[in-house]
Amino acid sequence: MTVTHTQMPSTDHGHAGLAGETRSEWTKFRSVRSTWICLFIILLAGIGLSVLLTFIQAARWSQSSLQERATFDPVAFSQSGHFISQLVVGILGAMIITSEYSTGLIRTTLATVPKRYTVMAAKKIVIAVVILVIGEVTAFASFFAAQIILTAHGGTELPAGASIVTQVKSASIPVVTIMSPGVLQAVVLSGVYLVLLSILALGLGFIIRSTAGAISIYVGILLVLPIILNFFPSGFKNSVEPYMPSNLGIAMVVTTTRTTDWAGVLLTPWVAVLVLAIYAAVFLLAGLWFLQRRDA
Repeated sequence: MTVTHTQMPSTDHGHAGLAGETRSEWTKFRSVRSTWICLFIILLAGIGLSVLLTFIQAARWSQSSLQERATFDPVAFSQSGHFISQLVVGILGAMIITSEYSTGLIRTTLATVPKRYTVMAAKKIVIAVVILVIGEVTAFASFFAAQIILTAHGGTELPAGASIVTQVKSASIPVVTIMSPGVLQAVVLSGVYLVLLSILALGLGFIIRSTAGAISIYVGILLVLPIILNFFPSGFKNSVEPYMPSNLGIAMVVTTTRTTDWAGVLLTPWVAVLVLAIYAAVFLLAGLWFLQRRDA
């Protein structure tokens, strides 16, 4: 007599599927040479450009105009390398999916994992974790390197609550520590900014399916839209400007908001995070909609 043991089906397919697909996506992501090139550029450009610009600013502080002194923010300035990093992050975010469409690998992926939202979730986890790590390393390294340069050029830490007049009249360029008010938050949010941009780009990749197309639209959103906005009436421009993705990034890292240059232009840091997160979610949900309804 043969006894047949029937194994009950697992009710945890979703979690097992997501974990397995995430491991698969990580393997694919790290096995591509361009991934490491992009990550290296994020580090090199993020830190290198910040160091270079900080050195130039520190060297010419005594010749700086009153306006330049009034608007100088030692934290935001230390993150200026993100101008390049944000572009590379978008390339990575888009290519993690568009490269599969260009090679046809996406058909194999979707055949292996029929639940398409699992594929998107796995890719989102991989790109978000990788960019969070590389973004925070870049942000903190840039910050500490910049403060070392400022200190080497005679920079001094201004008293807490110092007025903008004090900063303008100071013979020394301002320096901050990581424990100065708002600084740690700003540096951390600098990395978060890159994460949200990578998710936005991922959504674009699912929508467009073309590397060139997705990157072009991504660059247009970041760099071209603010230029186009300048041609609109000032009332409309001033209302929309704080919600531009690039200005949201600035809002996350600026700690000196008491000058007229930033007044009314930037949202508060956490509101900026929320708005950019909404943008990323909208693009990601749109990408999921297209993924569910179009053939590979």
